[in-house]
Amino acid sequence: MTKQLIPICLLVLFLGATDASAQQAAPLKIFLNEVLPGVMSAPQYCTLIFDDRRFHSEKADIKHGRESDRKVFEGQLSESDWRALLAIVDSQGFRDLKVPQSVPPPVMQDTHPYTISVARDKSFQNMEFLTTQSLKPYESEVKPLLGWWKNFRGQKSLQASGTPDSRCTLDSTHGIVAQ
Repeated sequence: MTKQLIPICLLVLFLGATDASAQQAAPLKIFLNEVLPGVMSAPQYCTLIFDDRRFHSEKADIKHGRESDRKVFEGQLSESDWRALLAIVDSQGFRDLKVPQSVPPPVMQDTHPYTISVARDKSFQNMEFLTTQSLKPYESEVKPLLGWWKNFRGQKSLQASGTPDSRCTLDSTHGIVAQ
């Protein structure tokens, strides 16, 4: 009897391991984050797009340096949205972008920060723009992605019961005063 149970147990263990690995999250392909300038509050948008076309998107209002009213949206990109997105981030001009990292000054004017990260082979292509002015030299390559994202955010998505992703939480270790 025990000899018959051994192959069955091994099969169950193998199927369980296969199922667990299939349920693991796909790797992150693209990370987008924007904080819109505002007088009383500033909306923050954050989107994570994974290799399997799934997305996790969040919108929060930032008031007096604290977030409120965070909403989570999840789903899967359509084939046409996925192809359009990949055409932008895989274009040679976008791939060749080298945006130097900068240290923000303690006081800034006209802030409108964007953070963009795209998975490339074994690393990420990271870009951060703190102001509209800092984006200008890269505008021709980055604007198509920002336009795609703005259009994506405008589509009707159902709010999900998912939890906020820690990657969408703003960094509060570097205090910046915006004028």
